[in-house]
Amino acid sequence: MKCGEIQLQQVHINRLGVNSLEFDTDTVELPISPGEERSFEIVLINYGAPTHVNLSVSDALRENITVLEDNPYVKHEEYIPLIARIPYDGRLYTKGQVFITVGYGSKRQGFNLNLGHPGPNEQSFSVDVDEAFYKPKPSQSSKPSKSSSGIYEGEHWSAQLPSISVEMVKSVLGLTASHSSSIFRAILLLLLVSVLALVVLSIDLEQLFGFYQSVFYSILLTFFMAYLLLRLPKSKR
Repeated sequence: MKCGEIQLQQVHINRLGVNSLEFDTDTVELPISPGEERSFEIVLINYGAPTHVNLSVSDALRENITVLEDNPYVKHEEYIPLIARIPYDGRLYTKGQVFITVGYGSKRQGFNLNLGHPGPNEQSFSVDVDEAFYKPKPSQSSKPSKSSSGIYEGEHWSAQLPSISVEMVKSVLGLTASHSSSIFRAILLLLLVSVLALVVLSIDLEQLFGFYQSVFYSILLTFFMAYLLLRLPKSKR
């Protein structure tokens, strides 16, 4: 069993006010190895009325820390020894806390106590990175790349509506181009017949023609309409 150099942690009581606690350092490191034992002292400095102080450790350090006097009566200054050890089969690095309680339990505060030698995963380190690795590279081309779906990446789908509308109009015109002339002629004939019918209906036929003339014109109009109906399917072919 080896005994190392004694280290100190000063605790100031009642310096900032009644039951105030201050620590010289937030973390104390004791680099001991398995099978090694080391003494550690806490110096309690009281700036107020004499008081009882309670010392305790967190659950992680219960097997590693022995407090030789856990409830001292501090008038002005007291040295409280602690024994830190790591068993031969113990953890290489253990983190815990030492708590100081004053004011009959009304105020409790602690500092970190780390035992052993930290491994690679517990050590904090920084890596210097060359600026060339994190500086943004200039873009090779201002034109956005196309994805597999054919739409430019980063563009909203609404930006494609004008081109889609133009393509739809072109496809409809292409489908109707072959039948446009026949359909136009049929529409023109229907318009002429409609105009003729309106003219005939608006004229008082009894004053211009007799009964027989009216019948003749009706028959002629009927034959003309039948002719149109027979010719319309042929023109669509």
